[in-house]
Formats: sequence, C-alpha cells, structure tokens
Amino acid sequence: MVFLASVLGAAAQPVAVAYLVLVDGVGSDDLVVLAALLSMASLFAWFFVRVGIQPLIVVEGDTVVVHNPLLSYQAPLPQTKFLATGGKFALRLEGVGHVRPWVLSRSVFDGDRARSARRECRELIQEARLGRTDESATSPESPESPESVRADAEWWMRVGAAEALLLLPLAFLIWNVIDMASGN
Repeated sequence: MVFLASVLGAAAQPVAVAYLVLVDGVGSDDLVVLAALLSMASLFAWFFVRVGIQPLIVVEGDTVVVHNPLLSYQAPLPQTKFLATGGKFALRLEGVGHVRPWVLSRSVFDGDRARSARRECRELIQEARLGRTDESATSPESPESPESVRADAEWWMRVGAAEALLLLPLAFLIWNVIDMASGN
C-alpha cells in the first residue's frame, strides 16, 4: 500500500503543477513563484520515490543487501542475524552493526506485507546460518577471522537516478542565496 501511495504521490506532482500553472495561473506573473512551485514538486517526488518505492531487501546468492532510503548495507547472509525485540526489528550485519531495514518497519497501511517480509527474511537468514553451522561441524578450518568478515560487509550512500529530482530544488536554493546576497 505504501508503494502504491508513493507511486501515486510521485506521479501526482507533475499533474498538480500543471493544474496550478494552467488553471490557477500560479507563476504566470512571477518567475520566482513558478520556480518555487517546480522545486517543491520535484522535492516531493524525490521524497516519495526514496521513502516509498526504493527501500527493499535483496538476497543475491549468499549476500543480503538492505536498501534504506539514504544508505545501503551489504553482508554475507550466513553472518547476518535477525533481531526482534519489543516490536522493533533489525538485522545484525557482521562488520556493519545493527541495521533497521526500512522495508521491515511496521506500517498502518501495509502491515501484512511487512509481516510477510519479516517472516521471509528471518527464514532466509536462519536457513543460511544453519547451513553454515552444518558446514562448520564437518570442516575444521571454517571459522572465519573478523578481518575477513569485515571485508565482506559494507555500507554506502545511495545515489541513483532519483537524485536528478534534487537538481531543481538545489538550483533554486543556490539562486535564492545569490539573490539574497546581492541585496534583492
């Protein structure tokens, strides 16, 4: 439901701008008002895309990748723990620490989807950890050093096509700072 609401929210931005400009005449007399309207619509669209569309958890082979709105995390699945305490859910990624996946958060709108995602994530992690314990029982050299665990785990700032939506608000901000600095 949040995904659908975010898609509709992002798609509604150009429609709202077109309505305000064509029907209400907003910005027809003042370029600054039109630029502010376009900047706000672009900023709202970016927010909808980042918060409601892009967060997800992906399991690629034996690696879990968590995409939150601003940061992404990656760690080996067998070295990941699912934590659930007091109604809060998190993943313990060796080498990164505790990560609260945005997509596993409780939501009024899509509680069933979040519950099933938590269950599926928990099961994948348990299967991977059980597979690792079974292998470690038969192989004496399987314990990994902390250095090798840290080398596999990582986090990074998310940057993608959605950031193009931030160019107009950034340009508007710079324009306003220069305008104010020049005394207008």
